[in-house]
Amino acid sequence: MRLVGSARAAHADNGGVQSHEAGPAVFSPGVALSRLLGFGAVGAAIAGAHLLFGIGLPCPLLSLTGIQCPLCGSTRAAGALAEGDVAAAWGYNALLVLVLPILIVCAVAWTVELAGGPALRPPKSWRPLTQTKIYWIAGVVGAVFMIVRNLV
Repeated sequence: MRLVGSARAAHADNGGVQSHEAGPAVFSPGVALSRLLGFGAVGAAIAGAHLLFGIGLPCPLLSLTGIQCPLCGSTRAAGALAEGDVAAAWGYNALLVLVLPILIVCAVAWTVELAGGPALRPPKSWRPLTQTKIYWIAGVVGAVFMIVRNLV
């Protein structure tokens, strides 16, 4: 059934991304899951290269300034997690160790929803939890983590 002029129709017409003129973007667990899996595949490939060949991605900020960014140590942390060494992973990048379980829960919840199960959404007190708010929260958490890890 096609709903002409509705938010769902506008969402479908733009390849799953709704324009700003039509209002806030409609959440799609399929789009979110595909983006998360793509991000995870790149991370797994980088961590796999580190485990197999001992190579990683050098951080430009660390190389130029000596300051660790929020992602510094993620390759080594992912490799340590793949080997089951949570303590070493925590030492390399604690933020990754904290965020990874959240991302796994999201992936499982979205997969269950796509399979016809119940939709899990944030509490009403958090709504509307827009993509912009999520980016701001992630940016602030990353900045605080970066400041703290460089002071300690």
